[in-house]
Amino acid sequence: RSDFLLVSRIAALPAPPKLLDMIPPILFLAGLLLTVFDVMPMVQVAVTLACLFVLGGWVRAADIRSIVDWQLLILIGSALGLAQGMTTSGLAHSLAQGVLQSGLPRALAPSILFLVIMVVTELVTNNAAAALGVPLAISMAKEMGMKSPKPLVMVVMLAASTSYASPIGYATNLMVKGPGGYSFLDFLRIGLIMDLIWLLGVSLLLPFIWPMG
Repeated sequence: RSDFLLVSRIAALPAPPKLLDMIPPILFLAGLLLTVFDVMPMVQVAVTLACLFVLGGWVRAADIRSIVDWQLLILIGSALGLAQGMTTSGLAHSLAQGVLQSGLPRALAPSILFLVIMVVTELVTNNAAAALGVPLAISMAKEMGMKSPKPLVMVVMLAASTSYASPIGYATNLMVKGPGGYSFLDFLRIGLIMDLIWLLGVSLLLPFIWPMG
């Protein structure tokens, strides 16, 4: 018989959820609906929710600096500035003309735009690719005489989210690369096939979902 017992802490049990803990997701869902249905601008909704979360005690004011991804904000701001520079300098217009005057059928313009933005996404980030691609899409739509640039803008949005062949194009890719033990070659081997599937899918379905009128 032993007079000694080994006591060790396994893990701290989380506190049972309270009724007040359900308020943040409800507020977030309400803000999302207000944004989707164009009731309030996204910036106004985000600032309002942030203030409510701090005042309600769900987020500490001292933690805001560490919660905000400042590097991402700087990257997005720089990309938006570069996109504005492309529009003001006429570079986006020149690139659009170059794509349309390449001798390829105009029906392939969305596919070419998708391919260009997809490559930028794989090499940089999706945020920068979207910011750089939108002015190019708008210029291409004007050159093609389209009533609305929405179809080509949607091409940019889809292409900017197509990041399977490189771990650096999207944050979630980096999150699974380390713990999963994957290499760049693993992403390239499977991701190129996924990228081609998205390229073909968007090229085939775009004229039916967003007509190029």
